[in-house]
Amino acid sequence: MNIAAVSLRYKKPLFFILALSILYGVLSYFTLPAREDPEITIREAIVSTSYPGMASARVERLITKKLEESIRKIPEVERIRSTSSTGSSVIHVEIADRYFNLDNIWQDLRNKVSAAQSQLPSGTQPSIVNDEFGDVAIITLALTADGFSLAEMHEMAKHIRDTLYAVKGTKKIDLLGIQQEQIYLEISNTKLAQLGIAPAQLSAILQSQNIISPGGSIDTGLKSFAIEPSGNFNSVQEIGELLITLPQLQQPILLRDLAKIKRGYIDPPNKLAYYNGKPALIFAISMLNGYNVLDFSPKMKAKLNEIQQSLPVGYQLEIATYQADQVSQTVYGVSINVLQTLIIVLLVVMVFLGVRVGLIVGSIVPCVMLLSLAVMNFTGINLERMSLATLIIALGLLIDNGIVIAEDFKARLERGEDRVYALTHGPSSLAVPLLSSSISTILFFLPLMLAQHVAGEYTRSISLVILISLMTSWLLALSVTPVLCYFFVNKPAAKNERQTQSDAKKLYHKIQDRYQQILSWMLSHKAISLGFSVLLLIVSVASMPFLNKQFFPDSDRLQILVDLELAPDASSRATNQAMQAVFKWLSNPEQFSQIDSYAAYVGFGGPRFVLSLSPDDPSENKGFMVLNINKAEQIEPTIRQLRNGFREKFPYVSAHVNKMFLGPSDSAVISIQVKGPDENVIYQQAKKIEALLAKTDGTIDIRNNWEGRISKIKVLVNQQKARRAGISSNDVAATLQGYFSGAQISQYRENDNIIPIIYRAELNERHNLDRLRTVSIYSPASNHYIPLFQIADFEPYNEFSKIQKEDLFKTVTVEARHLSMTAEILKQQIDPQIQKLKRNLPLNHTIEYDGVVQESSDAQQALAKNMPLVLALIIILLIVQFNSFRRPLIIIATIPLGFIGAVSGLWIMQAPFGFMVSLGLYSLAGIIINNAIVLIDKIDINRESGMGMMEAIEQACHSRLRPICMTTITTVLGLLPLIISHDPLFYGLACVLAFGLAVGTLLTLCIVPCLYALFYKNEASTN
Repeated sequence: MNIAAVSLRYKKPLFFILALSILYGVLSYFTLPAREDPEITIREAIVSTSYPGMASARVERLITKKLEESIRKIPEVERIRSTSSTGSSVIHVEIADRYFNLDNIWQDLRNKVSAAQSQLPSGTQPSIVNDEFGDVAIITLALTADGFSLAEMHEMAKHIRDTLYAVKGTKKIDLLGIQQEQIYLEISNTKLAQLGIAPAQLSAILQSQNIISPGGSIDTGLKSFAIEPSGNFNSVQEIGELLITLPQLQQPILLRDLAKIKRGYIDPPNKLAYYNGKPALIFAISMLNGYNVLDFSPKMKAKLNEIQQSLPVGYQLEIATYQADQVSQTVYGVSINVLQTLIIVLLVVMVFLGVRVGLIVGSIVPCVMLLSLAVMNFTGINLERMSLATLIIALGLLIDNGIVIAEDFKARLERGEDRVYALTHGPSSLAVPLLSSSISTILFFLPLMLAQHVAGEYTRSISLVILISLMTSWLLALSVTPVLCYFFVNKPAAKNERQTQSDAKKLYHKIQDRYQQILSWMLSHKAISLGFSVLLLIVSVASMPFLNKQFFPDSDRLQILVDLELAPDASSRATNQAMQAVFKWLSNPEQFSQIDSYAAYVGFGGPRFVLSLSPDDPSENKGFMVLNINKAEQIEPTIRQLRNGFREKFPYVSAHVNKMFLGPSDSAVISIQVKGPDENVIYQQAKKIEALLAKTDGTIDIRNNWEGRISKIKVLVNQQKARRAGISSNDVAATLQGYFSGAQISQYRENDNIIPIIYRAELNERHNLDRLRTVSIYSPASNHYIPLFQIADFEPYNEFSKIQKEDLFKTVTVEARHLSMTAEILKQQIDPQIQKLKRNLPLNHTIEYDGVVQESSDAQQALAKNMPLVLALIIILLIVQFNSFRRPLIIIATIPLGFIGAVSGLWIMQAPFGFMVSLGLYSLAGIIINNAIVLIDKIDINRESGMGMMEAIEQACHSRLRPICMTTITTVLGLLPLIISHDPLFYGLACVLAFGLAVGTLLTLCIVPCLYALFYKNEASTN
């Protein structure tokens, strides 16, 4: 079918459909779901299990190991990471990247965890499976209050949460920073011993009265009456009025005479949250898939304004993080770059082709872009950084098809052909070569679609947008462009156009003449020309290892992350006190005027407010802060100021101050793992690696995830003495647990809240280490108390704070950051010493790189894995097109020519080599071979018309110089906005494409003729 002829015949329906599609594309731009970054499937779930007070070694052996062995049976599981600490087991379950339907996998995980519960020790709390670990809070709110308690704030927060759920598109709203209310009965152990009452007896008395059990019902025949006995406590004061009957006393006593009764919050505090230094409750608001952040967020903000107006005086509801601002900045910023690129492309085309033809060719570009947006909307591709910037990359490619069609039409008119003949024969003869060229380029992006890696998923929209835009460009070039040329391209150029193009033509003719001289010399000295190209390639390859390497670049977000870590045995109370001191320091407006606001979290990592940022597991000795900075140029100075300030003012706090990052992980952090069965061996080796890193100048934030050893006290119960006293080890453990940490003995019910009633010792007793020896244990056999030191000895000992495992092997991970080098460069520097340590390890122990180093390697392998398939498809396509083996070989041989320019571009622009640069190299290969295809196709046409070999080559190079140079110049200039703006994600890729295409095109125009003449020299001799 002749597409151009059909388009001319049905031109009215064609342009009507085109107009509708363009309108739909415009509508799609404003209605497509917008995101800051591509949506990635987080294939990770967390299994949390608690046994309060159990030592980390026992947790690892009795809980973590049992669960790991059960989870390992799930075939889709790729990696299991676990942390065993005092009283807690946390297991991260990661699924292989090739799986997308996770619901069945998570259900299988729950089944396996549930089945393993019977193997866990008695007293273990049920395991909790969290498969919503990847939900992103696109808005976080902070509720603060002056003159209101945390309990009152919690009630207000629940009301606000219920109101916010009315906003359509809300997935869930988590409340963070809530402190559970508790009622404490603080009793002196000495008083209990004097009265001879056991805590268990006190619990029984409370529970026997504090009931909500019904008393049945009486059926009188006509009516039925429900019976409800009283006894439920209606106030805290009523608890104090409870009468306690003691055998040795003639009269009962009131509970308030026996214990101090007070209402408070969980002690020590658990997962506190702050906003600008004030206690806060944080709302983490997640959005349903398919909704637009830029639509959802303003609606949520409007609802917040309504709520704010109705809040009592003293309450403040403020926005802590608001992703819509970043999305708007990213999407509209890239959109401006697209418009700038479009203007540049149009100007270049008009300079080369004249105003009339230039407008015809240039008008296709916005049509292609809008139609691409329409297709993206139809296929469910979101509007984000990747998909929009891909349109910039594709602009030079989009215009290539239109240039070839328009030039061919104009040339046919100049040769005297009829308009109808030029329209029907020109596009039809070029359809297959242009389609082959477009498909070749698309195939080079195929590894992105097929890569089974999170980095490939992050950049997958690039390949999809390239596919959509190039095929749309090909279709419009064969339908719309010929029709426009038919009506608007005239054979003689207008006088004013000749005048405006004369200077450009003179310049072009000079370049053309110079090129002909160079080409003639190179064809006469083919060996020297090819040898020089090979030498340049060798130099480029040899210089690659010395390039700076960065998996993904830093983010341009105006936020700073601060991780705080105290000694491993620090309590949450000590961590909270340290954070309070930090807040006081940050409250100085003269020192930190650049900080707009900050949110802080004690004992946990807060919500996931960015997809790439995984919150740390809860830990009492850790804190986390997010600082919002008002200007981008203040980010680096503030980081230095904070690092110096923490080092000088808070030497007891290990503070890690960093900026945000793009991609799956921070490219500046190196992770080295030591694995093996002997925990002492791997920990000692980890300390050696820390010492090695400390000797490297510029290395900071060195730490290991086992954190170190903590001191504990072992109570060695003499079983013979204990049994003679009528006391069991369980009596000792229960008494000590209740005495020092508290034990729940009943519940207080207030409206819909259930508040635990906790028994514990008085403040001066439970915080006194000496009281451990003298605490009295109740003997049920003799009905009196026995001092603990009479039946037990005490022995201090040390154990690891945390025991980390990966895939069932104990693993110590050492992390560090360098001030100027990325993790991959730092790895090259220290790797000889690391390998030396590895060789000296005992059997079954090893050292491996993890983190960004391993992720980068895996991502590159995932891309390269499918390259043989891509090359095979391209070669088959070229062989079918040319019906030849030598021509495809020449075309494939031009791919390394772009590599020469790409490497030089990285050196000149000081851009690091990373995953995005790798994508640039793939796309560069697709563009370079297009030039070779067009050139060889023209040589073959000339030879078929009867020209000799050298004449055919020179004439083909002469005729294809302008379209090839035009495509190159438009693509290179189109990339300038990304280079000039130093786009955080696309800077390296743009440098590779710009320099690689510029240098590669020049070499292609010279090397392809030499290779063709060399491969077909026998045919030339015959001719």
